Amino acid sequence: MNVRVMSRVVHWALLVFALLTVVSGLGITEYQTVTELTFGLLNKAAANRLHLWTWIPFLVLLVAHVLLTARPGWFRHRR
Repeated sequence: MNVRVMSRVVHWALLVFALLTVVSGLGITEYQTVTELTFGLLNKAAANRLHLWTWIPFLVLLVAHVLLTARPGWFRHRR
């Protein structure tokens, strides 16, 4: 897999996990509204579990995103 395809996969996966984190956070604080909007699929307990389980993949994808989009000159040692 070349770098371009890998960076696209990482970027889209980061977007999905960012949206999941935001929606699950809203599901914890505004659980009555989110439960109605998701037709009962995302209640407060499920939102809390989802929010707790998405932060590690989110951080891994964020680091991968930064490393893939960083300019090569940022990591060179200056003398």
